[in-house]
Amino acid sequence: MTGLGRLRELLGEPEVWGWARPGLWDASEAYLGVALPADYKAFLDLYGPGAIDGYLWLNRPIDGTEEEAEGLWPSQGSEERDPDRYPWPFHPEEGGLIWWGSDEENFYYFLPLEADPAEWRIVVQGEGGSWFETAGTFTDFLLRCFDRIDRPPFIARDWPGTDAKYVPYEPDTGS
Repeated sequence: MTGLGRLRELLGEPEVWGWARPGLWDASEAYLGVALPADYKAFLDLYGPGAIDGYLWLNRPIDGTEEEAEGLWPSQGSEERDPDRYPWPFHPEEGGLIWWGSDEENFYYFLPLEADPAEWRIVVQGEGGSWFETAGTFTDFLLRCFDRIDRPPFIARDWPGTDAKYVPYEPDTGS
């Protein structure tokens, strides 16, 4: 079974269908200058923007415009980066962290050092300045969170719950 298939078993079927549209990710990937991991896009194409168990918030393109991409993938300037506090540069620097999710205290990133997005690492920045880095795909990371192995020690211990669901939301489109 694929990672996405197992996540579907754990989270249930999406409440809202029809999010996937060809070309929706194009503006975001053009803006970032890289293709995003296929399993990440497939998960969000299936579930849409929302939160896993009301904790880990994820967003995705809705209209596929360049303006939307700029809002979804904010540049986090690294020109004055303190390497003791921030061990990696941020997008748009080459190989800079690309934000993909957050919870109340932590930020989740892709570390795009490999040419193949399926080989990117996951990095989590904790509120207290802690960092966690792990190998594996987006879906592998989420599954390890469910299995309570190789996950950041500073995320909520009870997340995700045994009856976790994906809670969709309508992002503010500025209209």
